[in-house]
Amino acid sequence: MLMRFGMRRGRGTALAAGFGTTLSCIVWCALAALGLAAVLAAAPWLYRALRIGGGLYLLWFAWTLWRTPPEGPPVDDGGARLSWWAAFWQGFAINMTNPKSVLFFAAIFSAYVGPGTPGWAHAAAVGVCVATCLGWQVAMAWLLSTRRAADAYARAQQPLDRAAGALMAAFGVSLLWVFD
Repeated sequence: MLMRFGMRRGRGTALAAGFGTTLSCIVWCALAALGLAAVLAAAPWLYRALRIGGGLYLLWFAWTLWRTPPEGPPVDDGGARLSWWAAFWQGFAINMTNPKSVLFFAAIFSAYVGPGTPGWAHAAAVGVCVATCLGWQVAMAWLLSTRRAADAYARAQQPLDRAAGALMAAFGVSLLWVFD
């Protein structure tokens, strides 16, 4: 999403979406620090529902990517723009519904931050995760909004979208392939 926003809609839109994604990282970090892994372990049906919902979402996303027609090079046609807030909330929503985010933060916090861990360590873990997320989002938005990146993407869009679609489908199938 950040790559497409940066290349098609500009740096400001990509940064807004990146900040929205970072806010969702903060939410997932906070939930994980507060015991999301324990909740998922105590309620296997919830974990299973997240996996199924996430797997179906990834399969839908893969299908959409696979069917995306190639676009020409970006042009400033003065058409409809995505507002800063719309891009922000789209970034937030996409990362909040991404099952990989839930699993990633739950795994990090369940492995390294336990009930006996001091509060400052919980805060430090959240801080490190948020700083890493923010740094990555800003770097992606900044670098991929250059004319050179947009031109390169325009030349290779269809194979890249199809490869990304195949990977998303593989992730989706792996989430649906639940072994109990």
